[in-house]
Amino acid sequence: MSGLSREEFIELGVSIPTSLVTKWAVSQLAATKGRESRLELRGVTASFLSGGRDLIELIGKRQGELGEPQNLPPEAAALAERIRAEAIRYWSEVKRLAGIAFATQPDLLAKFRTGVKTGLLIQNLVREMEGAVVLMREHAPQFAALGAGEPFITRGEFLIARLKQAKSKLDAACGNLAAPAIQQCHDKGVLYDVVRTLVRIARLEFALEPSMSADFNFSLVRRDRGVWTKPQLRKTGAETR
Repeated sequence: MSGLSREEFIELGVSIPTSLVTKWAVSQLAATKGRESRLELRGVTASFLSGGRDLIELIGKRQGELGEPQNLPPEAAALAERIRAEAIRYWSEVKRLAGIAFATQPDLLAKFRTGVKTGLLIQNLVREMEGAVVLMREHAPQFAALGAGEPFITRGEFLIARLKQAKSKLDAACGNLAAPAIQQCHDKGVLYDVVRTLVRIARLEFALEPSMSADFNFSLVRRDRGVWTKPQLRKTGAETR
């Protein structure tokens, strides 16, 4: 079972256009064809797969009832994504610099958690960036030697503040959605989590078979590559009523 809360599922769902998450889910479930027996050994049972297909059907049906405007993320989610994408790029640079500065100090390098990925939830990224900024201040001379002095560290603090503000606005936007739209976002978040689990397990099972492993991916929903850096916006709250 996922450890995510209902609010976290809603945040995931409100950030992902329905058309993208369902198309991605369909493609990843289709990739399991002929490989079910091996995946079942890893816990991907027939009921797990059918549950994913049921979610796709449910989301598609409700989408028809909600109408096209509900297909896009609300304005707050689109703006939060732009800030999140910028913060991800910054955090990636921090980890790259840490890898250079502490290449011969593995215990210290491990504190920068260079192998960690935060997923789509803003709070996870905030937590990692806060830890990284603290470490950069503790080891400021090493970062300054690489051209990442006080302005670079300050930029990280600024991005953290922007992420927190974006999260607050996103939560408020979710609170303004009608009950059916909130449930749709929740179910989209659950679907994303289910398929994400499938992808991770499949990659583990087929790790020694690259051609098969490659069929399980995040290419349709991977936002860190700038896929949604310029999303369409729609108004929320009173403006849509």
